[in-house]
Amino acid sequence: SSGINAEYGGPGWKERWTGWRSRSPLEVQCVAAKNELQRLLLADEQHGKHLENDELTTVRRNLQTQGVDVPYDIICKVWEKLYKLTFLNRAMTSAQQCRKAFYHRNIACNAVECNDVVLFWRANKMLEITSNALRLQIMNTEAQRLEKEVKQYLEDLSHDGEKKKALIKGKRVDLAEELRKVRGIQDKLDTFIEELKKDHQ
Repeated sequence: SSGINAEYGGPGWKERWTGWRSRSPLEVQCVAAKNELQRLLLADEQHGKHLENDELTTVRRNLQTQGVDVPYDIICKVWEKLYKLTFLNRAMTSAQQCRKAFYHRNIACNAVECNDVVLFWRANKMLEITSNALRLQIMNTEAQRLEKEVKQYLEDLSHDGEKKKALIKGKRVDLAEELRKVRGIQDKLDTFIEELKKDHQ
């Protein structure tokens, strides 16, 4: 009921009084339809998911007698939301009763139906599987995006000599370059010494 009020009913009495706000004509229609449909659900707790045509007509006529003309599509939208909330609330109440019966160890004695526990367990597993799938999808997407950006950066770097020089500069790089030169000179000296030895022989 609170979900319907938030989505369709507009500001509550507190917001209307403290914030000087009023409901729009559509919100007035939704609240009236919700109240009338709640009476229908209270009269038939085992009501199915869909409204019959005669029920829809009866609800609209009752609303018209109250001075509110609500189109059929608005009634159907409010019914869909209200039925889902009512179904969820009943399932939660049934699951809580099953938990109490379990703690009192009288499930078998009272033949308590615990189908709603299975319902919530399946819903929880579905959420876990969906969240894991979304997590993997996001990780794969981010990894592909990062790989693409790195490839693009390396491609740009391969065509830019100045950037390569800037990246290669540093004390260790300079030291390695000096060592390479020293080794080259040392190799030449070794070769020169070997040639001198040969000449003296």
